[in-house]
Amino acid sequence: MRQSLLDLIEKTIVYQYDLPNPKAGISKTIVSVDNDQCFKSINKNDFTEIIYNSILEYSFNEFEIENKDYDKLHFIALQKRLKYNPDLDLDQKIKYGFLGEVILFSVLYVLFKSQPLIARGYFYNPLENSETKGYDSYHLIENNNKTELWFGEVKFHKNYKTGIDSIFKNIDKAISDEYLKTNVFAISNQINNLHYKGSKIETVIKVWEENPYLSIIDELSQHNMKLVYPMMLLYEEDDLGYDDSIKNIPKYIQEKYTASTFSITVDYSIFFILVPMKDVKAIKEEVIKWIELKKPLMS
Repeated sequence: MRQSLLDLIEKTIVYQYDLPNPKAGISKTIVSVDNDQCFKSINKNDFTEIIYNSILEYSFNEFEIENKDYDKLHFIALQKRLKYNPDLDLDQKIKYGFLGEVILFSVLYVLFKSQPLIARGYFYNPLENSETKGYDSYHLIENNNKTELWFGEVKFHKNYKTGIDSIFKNIDKAISDEYLKTNVFAISNQINNLHYKGSKIETVIKVWEENPYLSIIDELSQHNMKLVYPMMLLYEEDDLGYDDSIKNIPKYIQEKYTASTFSITVDYSIFFILVPMKDVKAIKEEVIKWIELKKPLMS
């Protein structure tokens, strides 16, 4: 990642506290295994800059970007690696999923030190002309004998309830052996394009390809691999302030949903990354404006 972008992310998206937070009287959500983590967006223009610039790193592996013309690659990404139609009206454009996915990518990479396994841009198919399928992130952390697959999801809505409802609509599917297996198969189709070489998941894929009668889920378990499912919510801050904006999330989930038992056999963890902010709609509109104007990227 460009150092200028990395520095901007660290300066702009600032950690506040974990949930549960007894001092603020806020519990973690009823579905979270690990603590939820809460961040604040310090500057609206800088946050917009992060979205606009992160399109590049989200779409391409680092070796594809090195010594290249960033602005040309950015334009190529919008043509070939993201769903973006310049002919649509603004209200339709601000609904594009990549506006949130690039933030999830950057936050996991920079603030959680979770390396991208492969650029998500590889999974967009221009012929289908639809949002990129699968988990919203393909990152991993390898520590000693433990590999964590950070395959997460992000919702970027003005109304936090809409974002939560969208997550819970598919959460049982997302936290399942079948969905994890399908996504690993999708990654296996791009094995020559992995950014992170020599990882355990690459080993698992190669072993399975040599003997496809094996259960790939069993192989993941035998290699001590864990699914980490961060659920990022980007949403409009409550008029009552930051803490109330955070408190709304576990409260709404507890009122509407129940804790689930998931159909997954590998070790797993779930937690929320919460980022309330001002002017959600204005931020999205500004990103689209910059795309249309072909605003120069950060060096």
